[in-house]
Amino acid sequence: MLPELPEIIHCPPQRVAEALSLVLSELAPSLRRDVAGALFDVEVAAELLVNEPLYVALRGEQICGVAWGQRQSGNVAVFWPPWLTAGEDFNTACRLAEQVVKRLDETTVEMTQVLVSSGDSEVVRVLEHVDFRQLTNLLYLTCESQRFPRERPKSADVEFITYDGTQRSRLMRLVERTYEGTLDCTSLNGVRHMDNVITGYQATGVYRPENWFIVRAGDADVGILLLADHPQAGHWELMYMGLVPEARGHGWGRQVTQFAQWLAGRANVERIVLAVDAVNDPALRMYRSTGFEIWDRRTVYVRFPAKLPA
Repeated sequence: MLPELPEIIHCPPQRVAEALSLVLSELAPSLRRDVAGALFDVEVAAELLVNEPLYVALRGEQICGVAWGQRQSGNVAVFWPPWLTAGEDFNTACRLAEQVVKRLDETTVEMTQVLVSSGDSEVVRVLEHVDFRQLTNLLYLTCESQRFPRERPKSADVEFITYDGTQRSRLMRLVERTYEGTLDCTSLNGVRHMDNVITGYQATGVYRPENWFIVRAGDADVGILLLADHPQAGHWELMYMGLVPEARGHGWGRQVTQFAQWLAGRANVERIVLAVDAVNDPALRMYRSTGFEIWDRRTVYVRFPAKLPA
C-alpha cells in the first residue's frame, strides 16, 4: 500500500526532459522532440516553463505522475493525460489534471482538447473529473503516393488561387462560410474566433503559403484547401478542405482533393493524411473514392474555460 498522497508541483526546469519523456511515453522517441520542441533543452525550458502547465507528482525525489497542458498557437491547448507509475492511485491522476486545467484557465486559452483511443476508460474518467466532454469521433485517413494522379487533374469548373498574407480577411470570411451546414465537429461552430482558427492552421506542421488555396468557380470564392507539410514524417496533411453550401453536390470536393494529391506527388511526398468526423458520410465516401483508407480512430474530448480573462 502506498503512503500518503504525493506532492503535486509545477515541474522544475531540471526535471522537464524527464517529465516530458514520461508523459509522452506512448509516442515513439523520435516524435517526442517534435511535439515538445525546445522544452527538452534545460536552459530554454527554464524560460518557457512559466507559461507551460507541466505538473509532476513526487514521492520524495521520485516522479510518480506527470500531466501536461501544451499551449499552442491560436489560443488552444492539447491536454496530455496523466502518466502514472504502476500502482499509483487514481486520485493522483485527478489531482494532476486539476492543476493543469486550473493553470490553463488563468490564460487566454479558448479550448483544450485531447484525443483518446478506444478502451482508455481510466483516461475518460480523469477527463470527466475536470469537465471535459466528448465532442466527436474522428477517423484518420491516409493516401499513399502510388495513388496520386500523375498529371494535373483537368477541371473546367474550379480554379485555385494561391493564398498570400494580404488575403487574411478574405480567407477568414470564406472559412467561416464553409462551416455553414458542415458535418464536421458541428458543436464547435462559432466557439472560437476565426483569426485564432487561422493562426492555429498556420502553426500546424510547416506553414507554406504556396500550399494554401482559395477555390473559385466562375467569379465567386467557393472553397478552401489548406495543406500542411510534415517533412520529418515524409507526409502532407490535408488540414482543411471545405466548400460553401451552394458549391456542394457538384463533385468539386473530389476535384479539390485530387488537386492536392497531384501537388503532393510533384513534391515527392510519401503520403497525405487527414482526419474526418465519423458522422460525415459524404466526405468519407469522397475521400475513399480518391484512394484514402482508414488507419486509426480516436475520440475527441474538449474543455472550455468557465470564464476567459478580460
